[in-house]
Amino acid sequence: MDYKLNSISSVEKEFEITFSSNEVDENLKSSFAHLSRTVSIKGFRKGKVPANVIKQMYGKSIKDEAENHFISSAIQETVAKEKLHFAAAPKIIEKSDITEGAPFTCKDSVEIFPQIDIELKPFEAEYTPLKFKDEMVEMEIESMKKRFTEYKEDEEAVSADKDRLTISFGGKMDGNEVDGTKGSNVSVVLGESKFVPDFEKALYGHKKGDNFEADVKFPENYQSKDLAGKTVNFSIEITKLEKMTKEPEMTDEFLAGKEGMPKTVEELRSELKKNIESYIGNINADNRKYIAAETYVKNLEFDVPPTILKSEIEARVNEYKGKNKAETVEAEALAKIEEESKWVTKRYIILHALSEKLGIEVTEKDITASLERDAMSYGLPVEYAAQLRQYLGEERLNAKKMEIREGKVLDKMAEKMIFIEKDAK
Repeated sequence: MDYKLNSISSVEKEFEITFSSNEVDENLKSSFAHLSRTVSIKGFRKGKVPANVIKQMYGKSIKDEAENHFISSAIQETVAKEKLHFAAAPKIIEKSDITEGAPFTCKDSVEIFPQIDIELKPFEAEYTPLKFKDEMVEMEIESMKKRFTEYKEDEEAVSADKDRLTISFGGKMDGNEVDGTKGSNVSVVLGESKFVPDFEKALYGHKKGDNFEADVKFPENYQSKDLAGKTVNFSIEITKLEKMTKEPEMTDEFLAGKEGMPKTVEELRSELKKNIESYIGNINADNRKYIAAETYVKNLEFDVPPTILKSEIEARVNEYKGKNKAETVEAEALAKIEEESKWVTKRYIILHALSEKLGIEVTEKDITASLERDAMSYGLPVEYAAQLRQYLGEERLNAKKMEIREGKVLDKMAEKMIFIEKDAK
């Protein structure tokens, strides 16, 4: 076999394969000879079937098998010699017929992962860590108090501060329903400012069973660009009104006898502080890893395989259409999707390359530890990790291994980074 490798780009190659007429003839001769010894055809003794009969009955299938053999063996040999790492399955551009006495030629196009010269580097990056504040403990204590607050339904009361309402609502603009402005049997405590100010203000001064409308202006900085600064007309129904009857004070006496709770307020504060600091530590670690990946993506320029990029873009486009109930994607949104897709693809290639260079391995211990964390996040004992493993199946278990491997690489990248801390504004 002879081949010629043509470089279209750093990630796109074409290779032209040629098998000589002698190689073609030897392959066909061998296949025909094997069939003549083993095939059973009515009217002929086994092993005595004439060659012309074999060719007439099995010629096409033998040539198809020869073609598949030549193409697959050529790809394997080329990959081994050129040390190619395919990013997508090769595509046949053109090929000749398998004919006795003639060579077989084939041209394939392939996409490969780029060969990037990568190593851990002490890149610098600005970083604003989340820091513990004493008021975080107080906020947690207030949240706990709310869980123990008692209410009693009141049929005649008028809604006021600290009342708990159950409401249903829907928003319209110009007579058309607005996505994301509908709710059914939603619980709200007046004064907690969980809703847009105009909306919560409209809930005061009403009784159970009241149906009313309210114009609600959304803040200019509202998270949804479609609603920011817009005025939406809401239809609101109050289906239940409850008055607060008992609001606990967080004291040692209150905690006494509460199952699973510390015995004293001091112990509670200490435990909450420890949990919050651990949570903040995890957030900061994840943030540093994200910044590390972003820094490498920005500092390393290389081509990405078109097929992988296209697949990522298509997945995100479909997700966008489903989420927004749209048939098309606006130019601005599409540009953002394409940019994010390229970032994700480059990140994957960088992590994969570093994983190989650093010899990162995923052990059974790593998998078990990860599954135990998953079990705990579901509120299950760590013993359920084995059952989670069976539930995952081979495909999702492989995805879990990739996730663990990438996490290990990100840890090493973040450790090597030089983070310049900035105070939050």
